[in-house]
Amino acid sequence: MLARLHAQREKLVDSVPDDLYRFLDEHGPRLPRLDRQGRGFPYTPDAVATALIGGALRLVGTPADDVIALRDLAAVAYAYRLDGKRPTPAGEGQARRMFDNFSSLLNEDGPWHAPVAQLKDIHALIERIYDACFVVIAWLVGARVSEILGLEAGCIERHVGPDGQEITYLHGRIYKMATGDGGQPHRWIAPEPVVRVIDVLERLSAPIRKKLGTSNLWMLTRDPTLLRQPIDIPHSGAFGGRLNSSFRIMLGLPLHQGRPWHLNAHQGRKTFARFIGKRDRTGLHALQEHLGHVSRVMTDTAYVGTDFELAELINDEILKETRAALENLLTSSNLSGHAGRMIASRSPFRGRTHDSDLGEYIDFILKDSGMVLGVCDWGYCLYRREHSACQGDDHGPNAVLRTQSVCARCANFAVSERHRAVWEDRKVRNAQLLEHPALDGESRKLAQERILECDRILRGLNGESDNAR
Repeated sequence: MLARLHAQREKLVDSVPDDLYRFLDEHGPRLPRLDRQGRGFPYTPDAVATALIGGALRLVGTPADDVIALRDLAAVAYAYRLDGKRPTPAGEGQARRMFDNFSSLLNEDGPWHAPVAQLKDIHALIERIYDACFVVIAWLVGARVSEILGLEAGCIERHVGPDGQEITYLHGRIYKMATGDGGQPHRWIAPEPVVRVIDVLERLSAPIRKKLGTSNLWMLTRDPTLLRQPIDIPHSGAFGGRLNSSFRIMLGLPLHQGRPWHLNAHQGRKTFARFIGKRDRTGLHALQEHLGHVSRVMTDTAYVGTDFELAELINDEILKETRAALENLLTSSNLSGHAGRMIASRSPFRGRTHDSDLGEYIDFILKDSGMVLGVCDWGYCLYRREHSACQGDDHGPNAVLRTQSVCARCANFAVSERHRAVWEDRKVRNAQLLEHPALDGESRKLAQERILECDRILRGLNGESDNAR
């Protein structure tokens, strides 16, 4: 209870003080469920999460089409089992040939899966496709397990936003804390992979939905081809077990600190909030586009959501990253960019490690200064609208016009050592571009200007003047 009151301290007149919370954190009683991998449900580490989501996205593409087509053909070929008839040699032969016919994916040498020998092998693949669908929704939407398992056919909605851009939503219900059995209607932002997942789920569940007369997308059975076994919605713990066994093996997930990372069905929500809160997504290359789209819509003033707990999770992650960015800016020995030079010349914490004075100063900046700090892959933005080269508004930088070249000449821009690799890589790529014999004059001039920008930024990080050309 005290921990929860401390989490809401900004909203309380008489809140739990920090020193009492730290004492309880160090010496108070612990619950096994909370201590399993850190306090509360943890987020999935970036390396594991990117492999998990990347593998799931791969499976819901062409492999899902293969498995659904194979399921449908096998159902016809083995229909005699439902009637108690003897097998038809032609039908069985057709099914056996289908088991060897998986597609080859782009940039992969052979078929995405080895030939399967029996009907139960098809059932295992169907389970893996369901697992992949669950992962994509949980980790790219942030819905709770109960909300995912309550989704129904036709849950994708498309609307035109105030700016004329089409926004795709996943329509469902929030059951936690809802009054009544039906839950509270809610819409989540749905990036394109989630739209694809719903299409896959609708086709996967079509025979079951037809048989039962239901619209639920998660009616599962051990016999999804001939539907001879009991059919029901799985409980949340079932996905935890599957993600840590067959699905993990199929994807070949990397180790975390030398050990397999324990996945659970609740981690997707926490990881999604962290992804959206993160402004620096350098390590999330394959997911940047999807996450960037969702982040822009969710932080738009026109978006109204009812999942307040998810919004608070995202705000917590944004605050954590903002604190880390401010600490990095205030203590760095060398900074580059116009704002970086200003901070480096004025910060009393330059070259120091974290201490209580620094923490109090950061608290002051966050609470009283009204400063907006933008964080991205290539630097920091100490945002002031009147100096904004990207033509931002009262809410912050312009996400469309904000590029490396625009930031490099902006008075709000600062670069620290943690961004060095981005600028070094940009310089190398443009130098390689200059070597291309077919490069036209305009493109050559642009590449040369970008190299000069990188040189100025890197000189600043080396402690040299970044004004010299």
